[in-house]
Amino acid sequence: MDDANPDPFGVAAGARKFAIDTVLKALIEHASATDPTLRDRIVATAEAYLETLPDSELEQDFAEKARAQIDAFVKT
Repeated sequence: MDDANPDPFGVAAGARKFAIDTVLKALIEHASATDPTLRDRIVATAEAYLETLPDSELEQDFAEKARAQIDAFVKT
């Protein structure tokens, strides 16, 4: 980020996240047209990782939030 333009409200970070989310959703949608198993494989890959996390409150909160984000990307 440009230090000459302060961003006390995090607008740049929010705009970046929005752009990344939009691009990823479009790419998943496009790729799913030729690979109908893509969404399931994305979820399975994420679950394989998330299931290895320790059973702490922090890690479980992370897993819950990650699952919600992945669901937002892969839902049709």
